[in-house]
Formats: sequence, C-alpha cells, structure tokens
Amino acid sequence: MLNYHQAVKKIISTAKAKIIHIPITKALNCTLAQSIYAKKDNPSFNNSLLDGYAAKSSDVQKNKLLKIIGSISAGSVKKISYKKNSCIQIATGCPIIEPFDCMIPYEQVEQQGNYISSKINIKKFDNVRKQGTDYKKNSLIISKGKIICAQDILTAKTLGITEVQVYEKPKVVLFCSGDEITENASNKNKIINGMSEYVQSYQHHYGFELIYLGIVKDNNKDLKKIYNQLSKVKGNTIFISTGGVSAGHKDFIPMMLKKNKYKILFHRILMQPGRPTLFATKGNNYYFGLPGNPISGIVGFHFLIHPLLQHIQKKNAPLWKVASITHSYKKNKKLTQFVRAKLIDGKITILPGQESYKLSTLVKANCWIMLDQTKSLIKRGEQVKYLSYEN
Repeated sequence: MLNYHQAVKKIISTAKAKIIHIPITKALNCTLAQSIYAKKDNPSFNNSLLDGYAAKSSDVQKNKLLKIIGSISAGSVKKISYKKNSCIQIATGCPIIEPFDCMIPYEQVEQQGNYISSKINIKKFDNVRKQGTDYKKNSLIISKGKIICAQDILTAKTLGITEVQVYEKPKVVLFCSGDEITENASNKNKIINGMSEYVQSYQHHYGFELIYLGIVKDNNKDLKKIYNQLSKVKGNTIFISTGGVSAGHKDFIPMMLKKNKYKILFHRILMQPGRPTLFATKGNNYYFGLPGNPISGIVGFHFLIHPLLQHIQKKNAPLWKVASITHSYKKNKKLTQFVRAKLIDGKITILPGQESYKLSTLVKANCWIMLDQTKSLIKRGEQVKYLSYEN
C-alpha cells in the first residue's frame, strides 16, 4: 500500500497541462503559458496631466500674456494650429501636440478676457504625461508562469492585449453516492449532504469549473447512468465521487470503473482520514473515489486533488509552515495523519474530536496539521507542519 507522499507523486505524474487561447477579460486566476508584451506605448501620446492650458514652453514667462485660440475636450480629435504666444484650453488627458509642449494648470493662471498669464515659470513637459513613460511598445508586461490577477488584466487590456495563452482550468465533475444521504435539509431520517457546496466554494480559489451531478443511489443501474454521463464530458476533467469505495456490500465504484476501462492506480493508501481513497485515470480524465464521511472527503479534496489541480495549471503548491505543538500526541506510525488544529501566537494545539464525521472540530479549527512522522508519539514542543485555512 502506498504512503501519502507516494500517492501524491503518482497522482501528479499523470497531470497533463493544456495550453489554450482565451480573452484577457476571462483570464483571472489563470497561469500564463507565454509572456505578454505591450502592443503600444503607455501613455500612447503626450497628454495633459491636469485641466488648464497647453502652450509652447518658450512662449511662457511669468505674468506674460498668452492668447486663448481655442479649446479641446477629452476624447476630441480636433487639432488647432499653433500661433506664437498663444495657448489652448484643454482638459485632463487631452493630447498635447507639437509644438505645444507643456501645460499650465487653471490654479496657476490669471485670466483677462481671451488672454491668460502664468503665475509661475513653466518648463518643457511640465504637467505633461509623456508618451511611453509607463510602458514602451514591445516591453514586457507579464512573465510566463504568472497567475493573472485583476491589475494584470487592466494593464494588459490598456496596452492593447485582447487574448492570452494560459494553462486551461480543468473541469471538476462531482457526484455523491449513497442511499443514506439527501440534499433535503429538512429530512430527519437521512444524512444531509453538504459536500457539493464545500467543493463549489473553492472553484475560483483553486481554479476549476464545477459540474455537480447530484446524489446517486447505491445500485448498478443508477451508477451505470452516471458513468454514461461521465463518458460524454470532454477535455481535462477530474471526476470525484464520494462514498462507495470502502469494503461494504454496496461499494460498487471500483467495479464500475473497471467496467468503463479506467486504470486504477491505487485503492487505499496509508493516510488518515481517507484511507479507502481510490485514484484512477482514463485518457485525459482523472478519477478520485473519496470516502463518504465528510472529513475524509475534505482531506482527499485538499491534499490529493488540489496537488493535481495545481500541476495541471502550472501553479506552485502551497508552502507548509512549522510550529511547536503544545502537547504530546499519539499516532499510528505507519500513517500520515491530517488533523484539525488551532494556531494561537505561534503555538499549535490539536483539537479533540478528530473522528471523520465530526464537523464541530472543522469549524473550531483554523489550520490543518500534517503528521507524517514515522513514530507513535509526537512530544510536546516538537515541530509539526501546518497549513492555515486561508492557504
């Protein structure tokens, strides 16, 4: 049986990244597959920093009169010919076209009819946003491998980029199996299923599109219908089922995978919770059979499925930190254990109630601890690895 680290290594060895072209406006949280460069200067022309008057710097002297020969509003393409000792009334962002080469803000002028005079001395390019002072055409905007954020989208679009190459976000198709579960929150006779909402809450953070197929009963007929649906989903897809992978008489998932020609790479690993977890592949599809208990499913999602999502999208794995444990803790030395814990002031405490059905500990905790020590006792003060909920 594989240990946890061997299982992760086997999972990510199957990862296939696919490069696609998408509009820059839809690229948020995608990883760039190719560096992008400016298609134009920014600013793309000399323009006014403020509202005021465009002039030729050699004409401007303190208290010297300049004649107003016209006005231009923002966005206008009107051109006014230069006349010596003249100026043009302009708004912020208006082009300043040679031989005009500076601007005088409203606050620094005295107006007398159709004339103004500057209260201060003005030099060439004063109060002018010069062409290309932010970006030059063909200069690097964003490097390959960067995860695109909002400011990248704004900058790239401003500089003429409409489409980018990124690593495709995979689809995640989820269904939950079990006669004992229901979506009906008022049903008192069954276990209410919340796994779909939990996985969905991570789709933007982890970078995937979720398709939820609902609850499937534990019988061959209903499972066959689901697997027929799975066969129609195209592209890089991660299928997730919860329940039906243990050793019970109604655990049909492994049998259905074999019938549908999936290659099962492992079934059961030395991990707790989630020991019965199954992983299989078929073409560009990946299949995770997670146990039905909610904490087991959550552990599988974060610590087996998330590494695959990261590798498909060429993203870096989250970095585990270390902290001192406040108490001694016994564990099975053969298993990697994921436990819910509370981190306070740099010290970490494993919370009581680690059973895989208990949600109260999930709510009270603020981090996960990974205990992969190959010994049965972790002593108080020992360093343990942890990952905060935020990460």
